[in-house]
Amino acid sequence: MVVITSLPPPTEGIVHQQKSTSANLQGKDMGTGTLVIAESRLAWAPTDTSGQGFSLEYPGISLHAVSRDLSSFPHECLYVMVNAKPEDCSVTQREDDDDDDDDEAEITEIRFIPEDKGALDAMFDAMATCQSLHPDEDDSNSEEESDIYEDAEEGEGDGEWFTGEEGVSHLTEEGQATLQRLENLLTTGSSNHTDGMETGNPSNTGTEETDAMETDGGQFDDADPEH
Repeated sequence: MVVITSLPPPTEGIVHQQKSTSANLQGKDMGTGTLVIAESRLAWAPTDTSGQGFSLEYPGISLHAVSRDLSSFPHECLYVMVNAKPEDCSVTQREDDDDDDDDEAEITEIRFIPEDKGALDAMFDAMATCQSLHPDEDDSNSEEESDIYEDAEEGEGDGEWFTGEEGVSHLTEEGQATLQRLENLLTTGSSNHTDGMETGNPSNTGTEETDAMETDGGQFDDADPEH
C-alpha cells in the first residue's frame, strides 16, 4: 500500500537513510526530501514541511531495482513497483472498502533519485534486507502445508502390529472372513501339490530297484561266457 501522509518517517529500526533524494510518484515530481528505509516500512519525507510524504509497506512491494537506463527515465534511480494505488490517509474507511477491488488491479511506480548516485546500491541492499523481514503470506502458507504433508509421511507405519491369535482378534468381521479364505486357498494348494507327487512305499520302491539291479546283473552274467 502507498499511503500519502504528512506523518513523520519512522525513527526506530532504520537501516539506511538517504538525504537529498527526489521522489517521482506515477510520473509526478514530488520534490526533494529524505528517504528512510526502516525495518517496519519505507518512507519518504519532503524537505518542504508543508508538503506531503508517503510510506510503503514491504508486503505490498512487488519489485525494486536499480535503474540506470536513461532511455526509460532521465535519471539513475531506485525503481519500486507496488501492487496498489496511492491512497491519501484522510480518506474514510468506507471509501477504502469501496476501492478494494480497484486497488487489486492497480500498480504504482515510484522512483527515488538520490543526489549521490553512488548510494543507489546501498539503498537497494537496505530495501532487500528489510523486505526479507516481511515474507509473503502465501509463501508462508505453502511452507506450512508442506510441513503438514511431511509430518503425515513421517507418521506412516507408526501403527501397532499384532501377530497370532491376538492379531486375528483385532480384525473386523470382514477382515477375518478374508483371512479364512486365504487360509483355505493355501490348504487347497498344498493338497493339490501332494497329489501330484509319487506316494508309494519307500521300502517297496527300494526292493523294486534292488530286483531290477539283480536282474540286470544276471543278464550281464549270461553275457560273460560269450567272450
